[in-house]
This record gives sequence, structure tokens and C-alpha cells, in this order.
Amino acid sequence: MPGMSMVQALNSAMDVMLARNPDVVLFGEDVGFYGGVFRVTEGLQKKHGDHRVFDAPIAEGGMLGTAVGMGAYGLRPIVEIQFADYIYPATDQLISAAARLRYRSGGEFWAPITVRAPCGGGIFGG
Repeated sequence: MPGMSMVQALNSAMDVMLARNPDVVLFGEDVGFYGGVFRVTEGLQKKHGDHRVFDAPIAEGGMLGTAVGMGAYGLRPIVEIQFADYIYPATDQLISAAARLRYRSGGEFWAPITVRAPCGGGIFGG
């Protein structure tokens, strides 16, 4: 198996999931057209379409709340917070919405979401 950088491995994993499951969507700040901060999502919008890989506004709580709703209704969102330091405004959505949804709905809904929050950019993304 050829060696991969972390950036290449993450891109490959998301590419595989998008190809394998039509319910997977990927969104976040600059992940679509620009390919993400460290170019982790580069090429994914072009390959899978802008209806499945798209940019979101700078509103971390809104992104996580949207991901919870998408997950509750059958999609499998991957949401990227641009940098780990920016996740704090979204912690209420993680703790109060995503983590408690199954309990609050009597098991009817849950939030199968993946949250990416890159950190340590000084290591050249790989």
C-alpha cells in the first residue's frame, strides 16, 4: 500500500463514503469550491456534485444544527468546522441536540453525524 499523507487519507475516505452511500453529504466553510482549508476536500464537489458537497456560512452552531436535522431525516452528514478552535459556538448543538435526540424522541430519531474539526495546521496538513 502506498504511503499517504493525512490530507490524502481523509480525502480518500470521504470520497469513498460519498461514492458508496448517496445519503452522505459533506458541508462546511469553504469545503466545496475551494476544497477546504488544507485542501482535504479538494475535487470532491466536482466529482460528487454541489448538491452533496457544498459550502456553508460562517455559523458553526447553524452548521451543527443543520447536520442534526439532516441526520434525523435519513442523511449522513459530514460537517467540517474550519478550525477546531471554532467549535465552541456549536457545542450546544452537540450536547443539547445531537447527543440527546434519541432519548428525547423515544428512540424514533438519532443524529448519525460526523464532525471534522482540523487542528495543528502548523504540521503542514500531513
